[in-house]
Amino acid sequence: MSGISTILNIAKEALSAQQTAISVASHNIANADTEGYSQQSLNLTTASSSPVGVGNLGNGVKAVSIMRQYDRFLTRQIVEQNSTLGYLEAQSETYPVVEAIFDETDDLGVSGILNSFWDSWQELSDNPELESARQQVLEKGQLLVDKLHHIVSSIGQLRSDLNVSMDSAINEANTITRQIADLNLQISSTETPTAQQNDLRDQRDTLVNELSGYLDISYFESSNSAYTVMLSDGHSLVTNDKQWDLGWSEDSLSWISEDASGRRSETALKGGASLGGKIGGWSEVLGQIAEGDPDNYLGQMNAFANTLIREVNQQYSQGVGLTPFDEELQSVEVADTALLTATINAETAASTVATGTLEINGTDIGRIPGGAASFGLATTKSANTATAINAAECGVTAKLTTQVSGDAVSSGLGAGETVNFSVCGIDISYTAAAVETAEQTAANVVSAINGALASYNSDPANTPQMTLEAVVGDGANGGAANSIILCNTNEGDESAIVISGIDPADAAENKLGLNNGSFQADAVHNTGTVALFSTEDIEIEAGTNDSLLNQLGLGGGNVSADDIAGDGRLTFRTSDNAAKGSLQGLGYADQLQTDNGSFDIWLYDADGNPALTTSVTVDLTRAYTLQDVADAINTALSNETGASPAWLVASVRDNQLVLTPNKTHQFAFAEDTTNFLATAELNTFFSGSSAADIAIQQTVLDNTDYLAAGTVSENGKIYTGDNSNSLQIINIRDKERLAFQGGKEATLDDFYAALISDIGTDSQVADNNLEFNTLLANQLMNMRDSASGVSLDEEMANLIKYQQAYTAAAKLITIADEMMQTLLDTI
Repeated sequence: MSGISTILNIAKEALSAQQTAISVASHNIANADTEGYSQQSLNLTTASSSPVGVGNLGNGVKAVSIMRQYDRFLTRQIVEQNSTLGYLEAQSETYPVVEAIFDETDDLGVSGILNSFWDSWQELSDNPELESARQQVLEKGQLLVDKLHHIVSSIGQLRSDLNVSMDSAINEANTITRQIADLNLQISSTETPTAQQNDLRDQRDTLVNELSGYLDISYFESSNSAYTVMLSDGHSLVTNDKQWDLGWSEDSLSWISEDASGRRSETALKGGASLGGKIGGWSEVLGQIAEGDPDNYLGQMNAFANTLIREVNQQYSQGVGLTPFDEELQSVEVADTALLTATINAETAASTVATGTLEINGTDIGRIPGGAASFGLATTKSANTATAINAAECGVTAKLTTQVSGDAVSSGLGAGETVNFSVCGIDISYTAAAVETAEQTAANVVSAINGALASYNSDPANTPQMTLEAVVGDGANGGAANSIILCNTNEGDESAIVISGIDPADAAENKLGLNNGSFQADAVHNTGTVALFSTEDIEIEAGTNDSLLNQLGLGGGNVSADDIAGDGRLTFRTSDNAAKGSLQGLGYADQLQTDNGSFDIWLYDADGNPALTTSVTVDLTRAYTLQDVADAINTALSNETGASPAWLVASVRDNQLVLTPNKTHQFAFAEDTTNFLATAELNTFFSGSSAADIAIQQTVLDNTDYLAAGTVSENGKIYTGDNSNSLQIINIRDKERLAFQGGKEATLDDFYAALISDIGTDSQVADNNLEFNTLLANQLMNMRDSASGVSLDEEMANLIKYQQAYTAAAKLITIADEMMQTLLDTI
């Protein structure tokens, strides 16, 4: 029923509503400059009406709720854009540091110093006898070495600085996620559908936006008003009031979780651009300067140094200085090498290993095509496996072992029939004493071959030894039943097996099924086993079970000391099996060409005159270890000189080849077709294999007379005016299609110029993208301010409006009071 009390009640509610509206406006004005604050407004609605005689009479106003001016879609866009902006800002502030490290703006950059280095060799070629010219080569070489060391050192310092920044950023991100979890709890425990925690929600949104500056995140609101925040890969950071930390160690980001017992576990996360935000930006740059990646900036810098060292040393080692060596000369130390043999499973030989399923030392090996097995051996797949591993450049060298099989012996030899042929130059002769079956002939000829090999190896003058054997084929060992198989006995020995002297017209020899030829390890001629060599641990990741490892013959859990069956992983160390003294332990082992290769040693008396009329040729065919090389040198010297005591002795000491002349003799090198001298750092200009360890050989620094500007003449004499070797070294400057780690081919200058161009381009792209995305972010913020920000002009107008409404409501009370007074006066 209408009446004075109804008017009073309407006036009271109006006063309360307008007072609340003024309070909301005051709160907006007070937070006009508060970051992340969203304008709030009071939602008013009419109170429920009451029926009266003339109709339904309204009961005034009712304050329903205080709401934020909030655009959910726009807020998500800002969060996504902030992540992009953080990523680009991190790159844009870091790339200039990288550019400064590789600065090429003057002649003190690598390109300028390298040109000076080549120019010094040119000056030496003009005056090879001058000490000043020799010193100039060493000075320019040392300047180049120092520059490369400085770049590597500066990259290391930048990497350290970025790690500090990453650690700090991740700690900040962890702090933010904890705060979001705390706000989730406060909001979900105090909110009602009509009473939202607007200020707490603004704080939470501000924290989410701040977090997106560090990482690329996604988030959604649950039915209990709590946010769930996740990384782009799905790992949770916040769910309700639970929070997960991130960790950073050894250039790797990890997600940390705890089980019910409080036990912590870490899951490695992929770095780089996928992380987004500043952490992703820094991680991307860290990836470009991390060690072990042949394709990043540091990897290409090392590839440049590696090729420079290789090319200079391979040519330099062919030369001689003003005088021969008259003192002990040592090679580089041969590292102990882990040797893992993988016998490819013949039953799954036809199965192809897909890209992305096999990693060695963190590098994807790529696709390994299958191939049909041949007489029980997966020869094709073995060759494909070795090719894929070597192409991946994963720090492991894969090699096959040569094996050649003839056809099955067609029929047995008759009584008195003789076969004569040779294997790797060793004469084989066998005469049947009686009529034989094919099986007997195969076994007897195999026995004759092995007997001849044993006889050859028993002679100390025959070095290196002939490391091969003959076996009878059985249909499952790579040859048909009753075939004759020849195979190298050293794992990973790809030396050729040469068969000669088989006369196809000779009925007896034709029965053997052997063919003349030189056979080297390939997709047909191998043992079905891949030998993996590495001076570091071999880490293999092949899925969640041993299925793929079984294909490679590495499953079952008994390959290494700590191998676990069924986990799809394998760690193999030198302690599990080491190839002691193997030539594969040399830094440039892939350059060795010992099969049918040799180098010459010239010997001189104390006055520098040739002690022999010819050089001593050292044949390194089948050299497998450093001791094999030493034996080959000593045997060749003994055969040529017959001197006792020896004029020059080769020995192995502390995994180094040591050449020691006696007091009355000197020596020099020439005509190396094996690349052994360069690989072993004997008679080389540089030592090392990367930008970090490159150095000038101490032997040359100690005595510039050893600087090899010339070559030994055909008669063994050394001429002081000889510049032949220096001219060949100068030609390296413009040599095209040099091979670099990572598979690229170019000149040294072009390769380095491409690296500098890549750095400059990446930096410029980051700057351009930052400029564009900054404008886009500003536009989004302007849109947000327009939709959710506080307008002081609007709030001032609202205050006037609310004040006038409040005054009018107060007037209602005055009128109702007068009405009540009038009514009382009439009583």
